[in-house]
Amino acid sequence: MLSEGILQTIGTDHCPFFYDGNKPIIYEGNEIAIPGKELGKEDFTKIPNGLPGVADRLPVMWTCGVRAGRITANQFVTYHSTNPAKIFGLYPRKGTLLPGSDADIVIWDPEKRVEYGVAYAHHRTDYNLYEGWELRGYPEKVFLRGKLIVDGDEWRGKAGDGHFLKREEGIVI
Repeated sequence: MLSEGILQTIGTDHCPFFYDGNKPIIYEGNEIAIPGKELGKEDFTKIPNGLPGVADRLPVMWTCGVRAGRITANQFVTYHSTNPAKIFGLYPRKGTLLPGSDADIVIWDPEKRVEYGVAYAHHRTDYNLYEGWELRGYPEKVFLRGKLIVDGDEWRGKAGDGHFLKREEGIVI
């Protein structure tokens, strides 16, 4: 479906409920526990819906899409950046590298090997769907409006870096 252009974009759910919220984890130096899937132990309708996934999408899609020969690197960028910006009425401010655009840039290492899972993803949860997967291709640096906010494993952003953007009318692709 992706290689044929049937889908226009790829997104992900991100609901980092714990698998077992009775067992705390250490996250950013603090012990944390969030009620999770155990809430449905006696009644499945009480299981919180959704999965953690926001950090997984790009390396999984690079590994299983681009590296596997199912989509091209250009399609990868189109599905994750250009098309969403167009659909949400943020193009050309977002989704492209043109004069006057915001200079949101990811420096991608297509060969970086990562043993992926909960410890690597930083999702603030106790499980990961891709635990133990070897992913190949991972971001090295991330720039937000030209400012370096991720450098390797170091987070350099700060609260307030994000800006609300009023969207224009989106376009159909």
